[in-house]
Amino acid sequence: MPGLIAEGNSDEPYLGKLIKRQLDVLLLAKSPRSVAVADCEIAPVHTTGSGGVTAVIEAAWDLAQDCDLLFVHCDEDERDKAGKIAEELAQRRRAVRRAALPVPLIPVLMTESWMLADRKALESVVPGVELADYPYAKPAAVEKKVALPSDKKTKVGPKQVWKALLGPDAHETLTDAAELLVRRTDLGVLAQVPSYREWLKGTEAALGGLGYL
Repeated sequence: MPGLIAEGNSDEPYLGKLIKRQLDVLLLAKSPRSVAVADCEIAPVHTTGSGGVTAVIEAAWDLAQDCDLLFVHCDEDERDKAGKIAEELAQRRRAVRRAALPVPLIPVLMTESWMLADRKALESVVPGVELADYPYAKPAAVEKKVALPSDKKTKVGPKQVWKALLGPDAHETLTDAAELLVRRTDLGVLAQVPSYREWLKGTEAALGGLGYL
């Protein structure tokens, strides 16, 4: 079973479903045996939550007892924190083998970047979405701040892009559409995003270490 400790509530619906889908695809393609992947278990705390890193690590360790893989999510600006949590979990696991392998999950710039990578998926998921302001020429560009077609002078990040595409209710729309967006996204397109490839590489290595690949 996979587990996730995310940076915030808004990351959980998308990342939880994405982890499950990507594991299903990886194991179907590369595992020598049939493996059923359970739904992703979500930690009750967040990597940037109150209580400090120690409290986060303790909660993550509790979840690790019930998982095979535990994905530690932070956006790029908190990369060091995700690394610290994952390293502490890995050290504890050396003494207690029956615990999840930790895998850092670090989108650049943030989770919303990955959600923007597949333009065709966006068109199919959000009825009536106006993509005239979609600014990315290729999937890898979601990792950079860019200028919108309607405003060439200002470079903006993914949250501002989403607001330009969906309006002031972008956050609520994304939360509602997260599961469908994961189902419709071409994982081959998403794999063109460097930070996604890095996560995928780490996930494959962890699955191999557990004997699944």
